[in-house]
Amino acid sequence: MRQGEQHGGADSVVEISCECGRSACAEVIALPRCVYEKTLREPRRLLLAPGHELPGIGRALSRYDSFVVVSKEEAKATATARPAG
Repeated sequence: MRQGEQHGGADSVVEISCECGRSACAEVIALPRCVYEKTLREPRRLLLAPGHELPGIGRALSRYDSFVVVSKEEAKATATARPAG
């Protein structure tokens, strides 16, 4: 579940919870608002803390210092669809 905390305008930073799916994960990642908004438009994309990639989730599309963009595998994409919001 994404819990965006937005600060400022288009060049601002958004803080969200890691989407790795681990029940004990409490990581918060900070990323540019433009990257956050782009991934919202892609239902098969997840934003994870570095090192939180799990086998079977999907493949990393982009790696940054503070987050990783992952493309979910087809079976996982339908099982973990994002809530509307």
